[in-house]
Amino acid sequence: MRGVAGRVLVRWETLLVVAIVAVGIWSVTLSPFFLQRANLLDLVTPYVFIGLMAFGLTFVVITGEIDISVASTLAVSIVSFAQIFAAGANVWVAALIGLAIAGGLGLVNGLLVGVLDLPSLAVTLGTMAAYSGLAFVILSGEGVATFPEGFTKLGGGYLANDELPVALLVMLFFALVLGIVLHGTRFGRYLFAIGSNREAARLSGIPVTRVRVTVFVISGLMAGVAGLVYVGYFGSARADAAQLSLLDIVTAVVLGGVGIFGGTGSMPGVLLALILVAEVRNGMQLANFSGQLQNIVIGVILLAAIVAGNVIAGIRAGGGRTRPRRSRKEVTSNAPAETQVLVDSNS
Repeated sequence: MRGVAGRVLVRWETLLVVAIVAVGIWSVTLSPFFLQRANLLDLVTPYVFIGLMAFGLTFVVITGEIDISVASTLAVSIVSFAQIFAAGANVWVAALIGLAIAGGLGLVNGLLVGVLDLPSLAVTLGTMAAYSGLAFVILSGEGVATFPEGFTKLGGGYLANDELPVALLVMLFFALVLGIVLHGTRFGRYLFAIGSNREAARLSGIPVTRVRVTVFVISGLMAGVAGLVYVGYFGSARADAAQLSLLDIVTAVVLGGVGIFGGTGSMPGVLLALILVAEVRNGMQLANFSGQLQNIVIGVILLAAIVAGNVIAGIRAGGGRTRPRRSRKEVTSNAPAETQVLVDSNS
């Protein structure tokens, strides 16, 4: 069974590529404009801010947590940035302050979850509402749209004869950097260990509390980066920014192969899933499908990804059979050697 599970997991990104090709063919049947070079290059641009938030959320979900306050964090970040810029600060200084505020909001989530050990769903549900209200208090629902062109190019500019979106390059840069952190560093290995078995990770010497706090800070910072791209693309900062984007964010993460109970996932998978989501919406928009119908399709894709994830988890667990409660030593039998030493010394 383990061999079967391994083959299924290895092929997840391949299946996403196949799905992207299939949806592309379907989109061509919906509109002849889909295959135009300008459309293909701009396919993901409106969803780059969603992808950036999904990258940050990936770190949280791999550890077995959730952060549904990312869109509200983005809103607070950009309205604070807008107000600071409107007060006369340099636009890039204001942007850095906005990023710091986003990181601070993520830190609040992290302290509540990691230090006080509160459930992340309840915590981020509360902060989602609180941060959203704070954004409206800061900007009173009025948009700011007076940003210099040099800044707005971050989300709405183009290179290579005005064909290559700058926002796409920003997204690929963060996908690469965060992918290296996730898959090529000790910190990344800590995330998978915590998501697989938090107690075993703690016994092996992993600083579980610090790591859990850190992933929420990363999620907040990526929401801040997404906010800057959002302002650059749309040219304005509003308190209700990105409030309808949570469905696409979560879909990109889960469809990308990140286990909703933690312990599994990959950054390339999330990137491919974002492309798939953008492709589905783009094809349906070209065919003049309503936003409600688009949401139905994305919702079905999300449910299908969850079902597929559970099937894979069942295969990994030995065909989904219920296992008896394991002893402490059995729980840590697959953990690093340090874990087993600590368990033996405490027996």
